[in-house]
This record gives sequence, structure tokens and C-alpha cells, in this order.
Amino acid sequence: MTKSISFLFTLLFTNLCLSQDIKIEELTFDDYLFDLSILDSLIEKQHPNPYKFVSKDEQLIFRNQAIKNLKKSPTFSNFIKCTNRFGDGHLIYTPKDEFKDYMIDKYTYFPFPVIIRDGRMFVNIKGHELKYQTEILSIQNKSVKDLLRIFNKHIHGDGYSITSTESNLSEFFPANYANFIESNVNKFKIEYLSYESNKTGNLTVDPVDYYEIYRRQLLAIQPTNRLEQEKAIVSRYYKSRKTGVITVNTFYFNESSAYKEMSAFFKKINSEKYKSVIIDLRINGGGNPNMAALLFSFIIDSNFKNSFNYKMKNIRITRENLLSDNGNPASDDEIEGFENFLYQRFNKNEKGRYIGNERLKEGVLENFPPDKDSFNGDVYLMVGGKTFSASVFFAKLFKDHKRGKIIGIETFLG
Repeated sequence: MTKSISFLFTLLFTNLCLSQDIKIEELTFDDYLFDLSILDSLIEKQHPNPYKFVSKDEQLIFRNQAIKNLKKSPTFSNFIKCTNRFGDGHLIYTPKDEFKDYMIDKYTYFPFPVIIRDGRMFVNIKGHELKYQTEILSIQNKSVKDLLRIFNKHIHGDGYSITSTESNLSEFFPANYANFIESNVNKFKIEYLSYESNKTGNLTVDPVDYYEIYRRQLLAIQPTNRLEQEKAIVSRYYKSRKTGVITVNTFYFNESSAYKEMSAFFKKINSEKYKSVIIDLRINGGGNPNMAALLFSFIIDSNFKNSFNYKMKNIRITRENLLSDNGNPASDDEIEGFENFLYQRFNKNEKGRYIGNERLKEGVLENFPPDKDSFNGDVYLMVGGKTFSASVFFAKLFKDHKRGKIIGIETFLG
């Protein structure tokens, strides 16, 4: 499996420094335009394939219209609408703390957590003006279909996956509504469909502040138990059904700690003669593909091919506005050290791209053996719109080896 090195690209841009001492309400159109020009320059130099899904000409049409709106009203909300994500799920922009504080202080928020599936939106909390499971048909006279079309331009997975848009929106819809639709709403007009009477109705509700919607979001019911999102790996055992459930929320962990938890789960499953296992990767955003292979080794009875590689457009790092992990400007020594790492581990091919060499694969088991405690019973894999990157690699192994049934919706690609 060939894998893009764009995860490195995410690290370079996640803490893009827009300016130093920021007074947000004093930022001008020229300030925002300057930041966009820096961002464009960095992407052109570093991104391995910025026009894979959307051509440069199409992106310019989108960008030019967004810049016209920014010129009319130079606000942070209009600025982030200018940052095209290219249909790349690994490319992430996050604002500096000053902008987050501004959004907390100045914005008002839609009062209900929601869950979105197949183009439909449902209330995802109990005990409020609209009952849990009530379908929302429109907000502020915009249909849910029209809202999703707008959101999909800004929030999406690889190739503008609509299931990824829906899953990411469901995670914190009120904040995304404030960022991309309206940020200061006095009253929300909602058209809804009651699941009890099957009749439509209209309701006008007050917005809430950030702290209240954050609290309510923690009480959202679907799709996963919030407590189980606090740990990387969560195990459950249903003795009466002889079924175990292992929820793996990320593959960003070290092998020793991951192996300890996975091994303990499968040892118990085998010793107590459980008949089936459910692996839940619905919110797993990826990480190290070797850790995905490690998990797969617990449900296979023979060696399997653990093959992937990384590609890069450029092994020289653009130094302007680059921050280190601690948020300070990256030093020349840090950048030089990382560039040396890339130089040693990537070879240039005939197309001018850099491909990971054997040194990059040091420690990678390409002929991966099954674990001593591997399980040979029935296995079910749960995936969703937030299943991404290395967890998609796991799903591919699962599917290719016909290991069991996959349950859920289209994944975040990756």
C-alpha cells in the first residue's frame, strides 16, 4: 500500500503563525491577504499533490469568490473560508489561541448537539426544547441539504467525502455553524419533523454561549460513548453473549503499551472461549500503520503482508513561520536535523518525487506474523466517517484477508 507523507505536512501547518501580537478586531483585509499568500506559497512548495481532487483553476474560482467576501468584511470567519483544504484529509489548519478566545467571547452557538447521516440531521441530546431523535429540516430558512453543501467545501475527508463531512460536523456542529454560516445569531429559527407524530413544526430558540454548548456536546448520545473516547484502547466483555469489544480510538501510541492492552484483551477472550470479537474503529483518526498491523496480528492465523510507503514532493523544509512542538519559532538546528532525517530516508525517483527507502522502513515487519494469542473466532469491524489513514489501512487488511464482516458507513478514505 502506498501512503502519502502528508501527515508531515499537517505538522508543518497546524500551528501556522498568522501574526505575532494579534489584536483580532484590528486585522485588515491586507493582513489576511498576506497570510493567505504565505500559506499558498508553503503549500505549493511542500504539499505532495495539492490538485489531486480539485484542479488549480477550480480552486481559484472558489478562492477568488471567498476573497471578494473577505474584502467586503475582513473578519476571521471570512478568512478561514478562504483556506481551501484541497480535498486532503491530512491537511489541517488550526487557529492560534487568541482566535479561539475570540470565538468563545464573541460568538453565539446553535443550542443542540446533532448527528448527521445520509443528508439528514437529528437532535442528539435529551431534555431540551426539541426531543432526542427529532429531525431538523432547516435552520434560519436554509435546508439541511444546502447547509451540508456549504460545509462540504470546508470540512471533508480525502476527495470531499460527504460521510466524513457528516461525521466531523456531528462531532461539534454548533462551532462549525458559527465558523462557516453565522457567528452572531440572536434567535435560531428551526423547522423540524417529529418522529412521534410525523408532522412538521417550527420553533424559535435562543442561542447559547460556548461553555454551555461544550457541556451539552459532552452529553450527546450518538455515535459513541464519550467515556470511551478518553483512552486510546478500551476493552469490554459481554460474558452472556461470549462477545468481546475492543475500541481503538487512535494508532498514535507506542508498541509496548498498545501490545500490553491488546494482549490482555485477547488472552481473556481466548481463555474464556469467547465466540466473537467486535473491533470498533469508528473514531480512529489513524497514526502509525505498524500499530494497525499489530492489532491485525491478533485476528489472523498466518503471516500477512504489511506493506506501505511514504512519498514526498520536497525534502527541503520551508522555514518561514515554522513553529516547533512547543509553539516557539523552530530553530535552524531543529530544521536541519529534520531535513537530514528526510535526506537519509527518501530517494528521488524518475518523476522527481521522493520515495521512502529501506532506511525509512527500519523496524517494519513487512512479513508480519500472527500473535501467539491470536483469535480465530468470528470478528466484526465497525467503521465510520472518522475512520481515517492508518485505520483505513487496517480495514483494507481486514477486507483483503476476508477476516469478517465490516459494519458502518464509508470511511474517511486516507
